[in-house]
Amino acid sequence: MNSTTLSSSIEESNVLEAYEEYLLASISLDEKRVAVYYHEPFLYVSAEKTVVVATRAEAEVYLRPGFEALRQSGYLKTEFPRLRAQSLGAGIAVVSGMGIRYRTDGAQLMSFGITYIWRHVSDGWKLAVMTVHDTMKDLPLEQGTQYKRCVT
Repeated sequence: MNSTTLSSSIEESNVLEAYEEYLLASISLDEKRVAVYYHEPFLYVSAEKTVVVATRAEAEVYLRPGFEALRQSGYLKTEFPRLRAQSLGAGIAVVSGMGIRYRTDGAQLMSFGITYIWRHVSDGWKLAVMTVHDTMKDLPLEQGTQYKRCVT
């Protein structure tokens, strides 16, 4: 393993640690806890819309209705049977995979593909771009680091 490969592997592990913290915050459905992981600005992209969130206060407002809908649906947890990270160079990484949300009764709410771009800034790794997509279209990232804890 050369120093570039080692450096990439360390970055991938570090971004996955930040991602796990972000997931734990997300399960709480607390927009204030989640918003601290967003870069300013943050970009959300899906087939239906693109949203630019300039500040953490705007992120909290953006997250609130979605979290309320999850509460109303009986949301319990999200599992990631496929999720990998790959460094794209110093201070930038991609995380891509497939998630499944479950209700408290064990029924599946939904499955989704997800790809994130994370950026390392002075106060740690921040989520800069999130895109939700087809469950079978996550990036393969064969050279990346696999997320070991698939249940949040």
